[in-house]
Amino acid sequence: MNVRNDGAVNNGENTASSVISDAGTGSTASGSISGNPFRQRHPGTRPGLPPPAIMESVPQTPSQQTRNAVTRRITAHVTRGWPRLSEPLVRHHGQYCYVAALLPGHREPTPILRLRWQGSPDEWAIGIYKATTGQYSENEFPWSYGPLTGTPEQGIDETLALYAGPPTGK
Repeated sequence: MNVRNDGAVNNGENTASSVISDAGTGSTASGSISGNPFRQRHPGTRPGLPPPAIMESVPQTPSQQTRNAVTRRITAHVTRGWPRLSEPLVRHHGQYCYVAALLPGHREPTPILRLRWQGSPDEWAIGIYKATTGQYSENEFPWSYGPLTGTPEQGIDETLALYAGPPTGK
């Protein structure tokens, strides 16, 4: 009687560890018959490229027009709500909008907040500046669990109130 040697079946090798070690290598052990699970799930993609991401349609950075409009909105909101503060310093870098303010008793502007572009002028991820670490955090608001998103004005309200107190203007 002739017996064929089929590798893992007849040599006692642990099949599970073989599958795990081959995962992601493109071998047929990675869970698809063709070795490329993306090709069958996303027929419009080219071989060797990952499927298109959902967020690829959202611009990575706001347009210059949007940046200018957001800067005007932030400046107007701070001037209206916190008249004792000077005009905020607003700068944009890539997908981020940074806001600093000259707080009473300080010689230099203090970073207050960072907004991260979410694809809409009215929807930004809000990050507060933490002086203890010198970094921005989108997850550490005392009254919120997880990231906070909203308009630039909401970002100002949520963060500037911690640094300069509640708004005193209208």
